[in-house]
Amino acid sequence: MASLLAILTACLLAAGGVDDPAPPTGPPGKETPTPAVTPADATELAIVGKSRFGLPEIVLEIGGVRHRIELAATQRSRARGMAGRTAFPRGTGMLFIHPDDAPRRYWMKNCRVDMDIAYLDRRGTVVSIHRMKAEPLRRDTERMAAYEARLPGYPSRRDARYALELPSGEMTRLEIQVGKPIGLPVKALEAHHRLHGAG
Repeated sequence: MASLLAILTACLLAAGGVDDPAPPTGPPGKETPTPAVTPADATELAIVGKSRFGLPEIVLEIGGVRHRIELAATQRSRARGMAGRTAFPRGTGMLFIHPDDAPRRYWMKNCRVDMDIAYLDRRGTVVSIHRMKAEPLRRDTERMAAYEARLPGYPSRRDARYALELPSGEMTRLEIQVGKPIGLPVKALEAHHRLHGAG
């Protein structure tokens, strides 16, 4: 498979520091091809690579713009999410895949950058949108329970199967709206979760 442009997942886990975007991986003098978008009716995901954090990535067209999206399909990857990262570049995102439909409530535990979140139902229709703000990190003298208690929650308000996180302001810029579909390849996402969702 041709090399892909390693774009925009410039983040760092809680050790701190600011990452530089990875350089293009294609040979000098040649353009790196743009990966195909996974069609909404696909039954198998077109995984285009892995992020520097080990998560599989797909390319989705959101609001008419191609995005390189990390998939958080396991309990561990959903719990970690964007925690500790110091940048969230435009053109990237993270899609959380849950095994069932239920009310969801995300928070910004250990998160260092503002971001937008859209909850989606099992058909990929947006049920709620929030702009989530980075909160002061836990202080050395602060108990974990006290830290967690002061973090605001961002609820789905209705049953949701997926949560999509994008850089702050992107939901507005891309005109993502409640009640409108995003065009997720839901059949392929469900199949991916059945195969890889343990852990």
